[in-house]
Amino acid sequence: MDSTFFFQAERLLQAGEFAAAQSAFRDIVDAMPEHVAAWRGYAESLKRQGQTGDAASAVQQGNAVEADHISEVGAFLLFHGDQARSQTCFERALNLDPDCLSAHWLLGEFHSRRDDRDRALVHYRRCLEIAPDRTGPAYMIAALGAEVSPERAPDDYVTAFFDWYADHFDTHLTERLNYTGPDQVAETLRACRPDGVGQALDLGCGTGLAGLAARDLAGHWTGVDLSPAMLARAQATGVYDRLIEGDILTVLRDLPDASVDAALAADVFVYIGALEQIFTELARVLGSSGVFVATFETAPPDVTWELCESGRYRHAEHYVRKVAGEVGLGPVAASARTLREEYGEPVASLLVTIMRAG
Repeated sequence: MDSTFFFQAERLLQAGEFAAAQSAFRDIVDAMPEHVAAWRGYAESLKRQGQTGDAASAVQQGNAVEADHISEVGAFLLFHGDQARSQTCFERALNLDPDCLSAHWLLGEFHSRRDDRDRALVHYRRCLEIAPDRTGPAYMIAALGAEVSPERAPDDYVTAFFDWYADHFDTHLTERLNYTGPDQVAETLRACRPDGVGQALDLGCGTGLAGLAARDLAGHWTGVDLSPAMLARAQATGVYDRLIEGDILTVLRDLPDASVDAALAADVFVYIGALEQIFTELARVLGSSGVFVATFETAPPDVTWELCESGRYRHAEHYVRKVAGEVGLGPVAASARTLREEYGEPVASLLVTIMRAG
């Protein structure tokens, strides 16, 4: 349905043919429910016919759609560091629709970034009231320390975020966050296995940055990710022989014993706190000369792992070593690195390598 239909409906409204205009606008919003102007025209045609209740409902629906659009603009501004204008967008969206879920969610992130925990919690809790089936708000409430931290981020939260993030992922990470994780894990694999390996596993492959950096180091690449949009981008690289949509633990459990020669995990464990189950499966699927290279954000030495206000997990080096040793993965080499920035500040990280002797 193109713009011709909208202009026809507008002409009917201007001509006073309100019933015909109502029908025409209704057809448009049924086909394109995100069409704000059509909702406005539909509401006006109902109002002109004295259908005030239905007109008010149409106005409310139009407000909700417009609020979502404005919130999307705010999300883009916040994503690119323009906090002041993003806040204006979110507040304008809530003036139109006090139940705009995306505006509440993004204002939670906005206030969290500004270390205003109480105001962030107000918006995340409002998200839970509006959409109690969503797991993301409860997760962020826990990240802000108001509830017990889960052992990993909810799958649907991760999937939704990275489906949205996919189109901006590469540029944002490399240009705004100065992210070098994929290159560093690839360089480490190259140093460990300069002649390459047979079967390689890219855990949380995303758009394929790590696979691209290490593509010549394996005869067969398998990528794993929760996000269909990310996997579509990874497919387009031509690196992967197989791509699997699913969470890492489930995929590992489905792999045969000693079926993997190398596994990479760049910026993956920031969404996973407890490592025991995943490391147990890695120990099983890695061959006797297998290599595992992963990155972690660094936690203080007085904790094992922690969920931070950013919604990302940090791990202490002693905990990574302990879990690896308990499941038979080792020896472990760990080095302090800077893999990315956050708000212009370097994020303390670890590059961990486990290279079995064979």
